[in-house]
Amino acid sequence: MKYTGKDLTIVLCAYKECPYLEKSLRAVVNQTVKSNVCISTSTPNEYISRIAEKYRVPVMVNPDGGHVKDYNYAMNHIETKLGMIAHQDDILNKRFVEKSLAALNKVSDPILSFTNYAEIHDDVIDRRASGLVIIKRILVLPMRIPGFRRTVAAKRLGQCLGNPITHPSVVCVMDRMPETAFREKYKASMDWDLWERLSRERGEFAYVGDVLLLHRMTSENATAKLIKSTNARYDDEFEILSRFWPKWIAKLIMVFYSQSARYY
Repeated sequence: MKYTGKDLTIVLCAYKECPYLEKSLRAVVNQTVKSNVCISTSTPNEYISRIAEKYRVPVMVNPDGGHVKDYNYAMNHIETKLGMIAHQDDILNKRFVEKSLAALNKVSDPILSFTNYAEIHDDVIDRRASGLVIIKRILVLPMRIPGFRRTVAAKRLGQCLGNPITHPSVVCVMDRMPETAFREKYKASMDWDLWERLSRERGEFAYVGDVLLLHRMTSENATAKLIKSTNARYDDEFEILSRFWPKWIAKLIMVFYSQSARYY
């Protein structure tokens, strides 16, 4: 079976009145391969409705909002074979869907696909990759080796020193997802918690080496807010690293891994 654009639903999660929403939605709608597109929000307002109407995109309203709850609501309302959660302030390359589908169709037993990315600061695309982006590109190398990349070892080796998978670049094969994709406990690392669980399953994480996502780094994104207001990210990531290593080794890794906070 070959996936097509009709098999994919992209849910753009919108919150309040994000000034980047229209630009993000326009990039999703104007793909070279068209998919199903909708907006999901727990903060419905005229601003979101007006933009959705302009691009003829339906809006789903989550009556029980919250960062993790919003993502699970979006995932639970995807009825196609493939699903993706897009961020309201990120920008997809126009060939994102085309190349993600091609990557999924090249492997025999896909679980998800994800892509390379670049960062945006203050509306300017970084000319040089940050240390965080470079580290992620190194970590993902085991999942790029033909033959080896379909193994559990490759998927886990790629994650044992940190999370190399950027969530808004991920297309999920929906019947491979657990009943609860994102667990409320892991507010700061809910995506890595999911990738770690999926890494134990048979099948492949298909990777696209092209930069197909522009990820906006602002003080308003959820990760940045959690880093500034709580120790939740450290606690979450230490617990996840401890699934790969003895706790004393996980603590040593966290000394270096925690430095990624300075990029937010």
